[in-house]
Amino acid sequence: MRYPDCTPAVLEPQIEEFWHLKKINEKARERNKKGPKFYFLDGPPYTSGRLHLAHAWNYSLKDMAVRYKKMQGFNVWDRNGFDMHGLPTEHKVMEKHGLETKEDIIKFGMDKFIDECLAFSTEMAGYMAKDLKRVGVSLDMKNPYLPIRKEFIEGEWQLIKKAHEQDRIYYGEKVLTWCANCETALAKHECEYENVEDNSIFVKFPVKGKKGEFVVIWTTTPWTLPFNLAVMANPNLEYVRAEVEGEIWILAKALAGPFVQAVADRQMSVVEEFTGDKLEGMEYEHPWMEEIPELKRVKQENKNAFTVILSEEYVDTSAGTGLVHCAPGCGPEDQEAAKPYQIPPFNNLSEKGVFPEGMGKFSGLRAKKDDPKFVDDLKARDSLIAITP
Repeated sequence: MRYPDCTPAVLEPQIEEFWHLKKINEKARERNKKGPKFYFLDGPPYTSGRLHLAHAWNYSLKDMAVRYKKMQGFNVWDRNGFDMHGLPTEHKVMEKHGLETKEDIIKFGMDKFIDECLAFSTEMAGYMAKDLKRVGVSLDMKNPYLPIRKEFIEGEWQLIKKAHEQDRIYYGEKVLTWCANCETALAKHECEYENVEDNSIFVKFPVKGKKGEFVVIWTTTPWTLPFNLAVMANPNLEYVRAEVEGEIWILAKALAGPFVQAVADRQMSVVEEFTGDKLEGMEYEHPWMEEIPELKRVKQENKNAFTVILSEEYVDTSAGTGLVHCAPGCGPEDQEAAKPYQIPPFNNLSEKGVFPEGMGKFSGLRAKKDDPKFVDDLKARDSLIAITP
């Protein structure tokens, strides 16, 4: 006995055709149109390529919920859509035309590049809709929302206009994730994440007006130290002044012993104990104050710059020294901690992540990539205490 070919490649097109000819979806909607309403608006995929396995899985799970509601008699309003703007589309078009930088796009022609992005995203949306049907998704895909259409863009401007009329728009500064290759800010969902192991460095900043006394900070991003404007302490933690080989080091009590003896490989004796709130306002000397003229300008304009500030949220004793380097122009947490002290974000890197002229010996260096050069300079100044994995 011969059995009919039941492979997915044969069966799926037959099932799809059956649903189309018998108008299964249309009949289900007609049957339930007087039922209780249920709304489902699709969270859109990027139109940067064909449907992949994660899309198929995602849509299958969504479709299970939508079909279940239909079987319960709900009058389901559902609509799919596509995310068509942003870097994923731009990267694909750049790759298609051999473009690597912003300058290449300008030479290619901005209007031409925009038209190419529109054409590419529209073409991919069509392919993805067909692929979704092949997967067996029952969503209504006759009228997908396409944010490249004028009514969507006009809707955004209408929202901005209303917000302006209600005095809800203001100018401000916010630290954002930045891509030096694309030379643009990134949304969180545009980032690719991977686990990276960075070394920790422990640095001593001299306390202003007290010879031989230092606040000991730690960081995993040496390139941000030229933008350091404060040191964070937790007001509720216990701190110590510890004598270490003729110097006084200030750090959290819970971390003092393990750090000084195990990490710094030195002997210490505790001179004084106190809570972190006593450190607020303590001034320290930035190791590159004379090297970077911009730091002097920041200090002149901001009385709280280069002082110890308090933060319960961003300082603990899980690692480090209990004193945290704060660069308000390099991280959103740092910026939030500095706001109550009116310390503004300072970061003058170029869009390519390069230190500009006026940054002393660091001019021309690249953020992150040249971390070792910042560490070497700290070592030469006797500001570096230790490096740990």
